[in-house]
Amino acid sequence: MKNYRAYAALLAGAIAISQQPALPAFAAPGSIPINQAIPQSVDALTKLASISVQAGVSVRLTDLQLAKEETGNSLIYTLTYTNTSGSPYKLFNGFSKVTTPEGIEIKSNPVPEDKNKVEVPPKEQLSVTYYVNVRKTTKLNGIKVSMFGWDFSSSDYQKKLGTFAIPTPYSSSVQQGQSKKITMNSLPVSLKPENLQIYHFNSKVYAKIALSLTNLGSKVLSAPSYRVYLESSGGSMFELTLSDTSRDYKVQSGEKKTVYYLTEIPSYTNTGNMSLSITRESAELKADLPVASFLLPASTSPSLSVAAYATKKLSISSNTVETQLTKASVTAKGDKALWNLQFRVKNAGNKAVTLPSYDLSVKAAEGYTLPVNTKAFSSLTLKPLEERILQFSAEVPIELSQGTLQLQLVEPAAEGKIIFPTAFYQIPYALEQDRYVNSEYVLDNSYGTFGINLESVERMPWSAEDVVVAKIRIRNTKASTVTMPSLTGAMKAGTHDLGSSIQVVAADSDPTLASGESASYYVIGKVPYELSFEHIKIELTSGSGDTAESFLSLNTRQVAATALTVDQGKSFHIETPGKRAEIKERRTTVYPGTSKNIVYTELEMNSEETRKSDQAKLVAYYKTSGDDYYEAEISQSELATGPKGKNLVTVWSKLPVSVDTSKLTLYVGEGVSEGKLTLPGGTPTAYINTVALALNKQTPAPLTALSGGVELFPYSLTITGATGTLTEGQETLSTNLTYSLGKSSIYDMGTYGHKLVVQLMDPYGQSQERTLTPGTDLTPGQFMTYSTTFISSLYKTLKGGNFILNLYDEFQGERIKLGSQSYNLTYVPTPKAPEPTSTPAPKDSTNTNGGGSL
Repeated sequence: MKNYRAYAALLAGAIAISQQPALPAFAAPGSIPINQAIPQSVDALTKLASISVQAGVSVRLTDLQLAKEETGNSLIYTLTYTNTSGSPYKLFNGFSKVTTPEGIEIKSNPVPEDKNKVEVPPKEQLSVTYYVNVRKTTKLNGIKVSMFGWDFSSSDYQKKLGTFAIPTPYSSSVQQGQSKKITMNSLPVSLKPENLQIYHFNSKVYAKIALSLTNLGSKVLSAPSYRVYLESSGGSMFELTLSDTSRDYKVQSGEKKTVYYLTEIPSYTNTGNMSLSITRESAELKADLPVASFLLPASTSPSLSVAAYATKKLSISSNTVETQLTKASVTAKGDKALWNLQFRVKNAGNKAVTLPSYDLSVKAAEGYTLPVNTKAFSSLTLKPLEERILQFSAEVPIELSQGTLQLQLVEPAAEGKIIFPTAFYQIPYALEQDRYVNSEYVLDNSYGTFGINLESVERMPWSAEDVVVAKIRIRNTKASTVTMPSLTGAMKAGTHDLGSSIQVVAADSDPTLASGESASYYVIGKVPYELSFEHIKIELTSGSGDTAESFLSLNTRQVAATALTVDQGKSFHIETPGKRAEIKERRTTVYPGTSKNIVYTELEMNSEETRKSDQAKLVAYYKTSGDDYYEAEISQSELATGPKGKNLVTVWSKLPVSVDTSKLTLYVGEGVSEGKLTLPGGTPTAYINTVALALNKQTPAPLTALSGGVELFPYSLTITGATGTLTEGQETLSTNLTYSLGKSSIYDMGTYGHKLVVQLMDPYGQSQERTLTPGTDLTPGQFMTYSTTFISSLYKTLKGGNFILNLYDEFQGERIKLGSQSYNLTYVPTPKAPEPTSTPAPKDSTNTNGGGSL
C-alpha cells in the first residue's frame, strides 16, 4: 500500500471538509451577476450531464451563484447527489474543486449550514452547497466545477471523476417575470420582482423596486437582515434600502406581501437590463453569500403628479391607503400668501397601518421649495377603513406663481441616505371663500364632518377698545358621536392681527356631540376702536406647539356694529346652558348733577333653570343717539340662585349733562374671562350675546304727602307722623318721625348703594339734613320712631310755625326728590321757677322709743 500516512491525512482533510456547514438545497442563493449580455437561463444547468461518483451514486450541479466583495468575490454552488444503491454513500469518499476562467484551481468548503451532511441515504437525494473565494473572478462564464474521488494508486491519491463546465454566456439570475423559491429565516418563501421605477426629484435620480414575497411556510416571516443590490448592465452596484413604508414587515403564513426598495443612482446610469441581487452575511465565513438574483422588468418612469382633487392610492405595508388634497385656500399676509390645505388619508385595507413620517413641502414652478407646518404624520396609525382629515399651512412669497404650486409628499430619509418622493399633488388656486351669517357649510377635519354656521359677528365697545365676537355653531353631521377638542383661536381684522389674547368660549361644558347635536363657540378678540376694516378671518386650532392642528378657518365681511334689539318693556333671554334667565327693565331714571348726570337702571333677572345655578355676570354700556358708548357699573348678587329665583341687577353710569338721556339704549352682555363665562366675584375681560335694550326713562313727580308712602326700592317708606319741638330760649329743634319701613324679599341683589336724605326746612327757609341708610339707620318695621335734633341760633327766638320735611333718594352723591310734607312746630315755654317758702325750725331731738331719758 502506498504511503498510508499521506492517505490518512487526505482522508482526515476530506472528512473535515465534509463537516463544514451548508445551506439547504432549496436555499441555494442567487448571485450578483456581473455580465448581463444576453445571458442563458439558470435552466442551462439542467442540461449538464450528471457525473457518476461510484456505482449507483451520481451528482448534478443544480445551482451556481457569484457575489462581489472587496475582500474577494464569493462563489457558491450546489451539488445534488442521487443514491440509487442499497447502501449509504459517504460524502468523504469524494470532493470537488473550482477552476476559475483564469485557470486557478481552488478547493471549496461546505457552507456552515451543511456541516452535518455526511452521507446520502440509500434511494434518496441530498443537496450540499459549497463556498469558495474566487478572488477577482467577476463572471460565471468559463468556471468549472470538477468532481474527484480517492485513488491510492495515483501519485496524488485522487482521481478526477468529471467536470461541470459552465456554458458561455450564462447567468444565474431568474428570468424576467419569474419567481424563485428560497429559504428565509428557515421558512420557504417565493420571491418575485414586480417592477422597476425610475424617479427624478430635486436634480437626482432614484430607483424603486417592488418585490413580492409569498410565505409558503407555517409561521410568520419577519423581515430578514439581507442585503439587496441593484446592478446596472454595465456592472455598477447600488445597495438598496427598504422604504419607510416597508420596514420591519411581517408576512403571515400563506400571505403575499409587496415590499419596496429604494436607492439613488447617478443620472448617467443606463437603466436598461438591470438586475436585483440578494445576499446574506455569514459570520462564520466572514463573507456575504448570495441568496437570489433576478433580471428586472424594463424600467418605467411613472409621473408622481396628482391632479387637483384626485385620489392617489399608496401601498403601505401591503395595505392600500387613499390620499387626496381635498381643499386649498389662500389669503394674503403682508408679502406672503398664506395657504391652508386639507388632506384626506384613508386606510382602504383590512389591517391597521402606520403611515411613514412623511415630509411635506410646497414646490413652486420657479424652483423654490417651501416648508409645510405640520407633524400630522408623526406616529399616525389608521385602523381598517378609518379616514382622517389633516390640516396643513404654508407661507409662500407673494411674488411666486400661486397657480402652479404642488404639495410634495416625500418619504423620510432612510437611514440618512435617501429622501424619496411619494406624490406631488397639484394645489388648486382659489381664494378663501367668504362665509355668510346664518349660512351653514360642511367641513371635514380629523375629528369628523361638521356643519359650520357663523351665527353672528359683532363689534361692541370695550373700555377704550372694541371687542369683536364671532359666534360659531358646530353641528356633528356624522352618525357616530364625536368628542370636541379643546380649541384655541386666532383672529385677523383686515390686515391687523389681533395677537395671542384671543378667547374661545364654549357655551356648553360637555364636549361630546351625538349625531345631529350642535355646540356654540365664541371667538373673541379686541381691536382699537378707531380701526376700520372690511373683513374678519377666524381660525380655530386644536392642540398646541408641534401637535397643533387646524380645526376650521373662515373669512367673513359681515361684521355688525349693532346687537339684537329689544323694545321698551320687553324682556330678553339668556340661553347659555346653566345660566338661562329672563331679563327685563324694571326702571330707569336719571340722578341730575352739576356737570354730569347719573343714569341708573334696575334689571330684573329671573332664573329659568330648574336647579340652583350661578347667574351670568353681566356687562353693560349705555349708548347715546349720537353713537357714543359709556361704560356702566354693575352691582348684582354673587350668590347662587335657586330654581325660578329672582335677582335685581343695578346698572349705572355718569354721562355729561349735554347728553339726551331720553334716547338711551342699554347694551347688555354676558361677561367672559380666561376663555370661560365669568364666575361670581370675577372680573369680565369681554362679553358675549349682546342685546340692545331700549330704555323707558321715568322721572316720577315728588309726592306731596309722605303718609302715602315713598319707594326706595326694594324698600318702601311711609311717614305716619312727624313732630317738631322748639324749647324757649334754646338753639335746638327736636324732630320725631313715626314711620313704617318695609323691604321686598323676593329679589337677591348686590351691594345696596342708595341713601335716604331727610331734609328739614324751617320757617326761616334754611335747611338742615341727615343722611340715613335704610335697614341700618332706619330699622325695618311698623310704627317705628326716629328722632333727631337740628341746631340754629335763630331757634332761640322762634315761637312757632311750620317746618317742611323733604325726602331724597341719594345715589353716588346725586339725588332725586321723593316727596315732601309740611308739619306744625310745637313751642314749649321754659317753666318758671316756684316762689321760695319759710322753713319751720327743727325740733329738739327726743327719744322716739318712748319714755324719757335714762
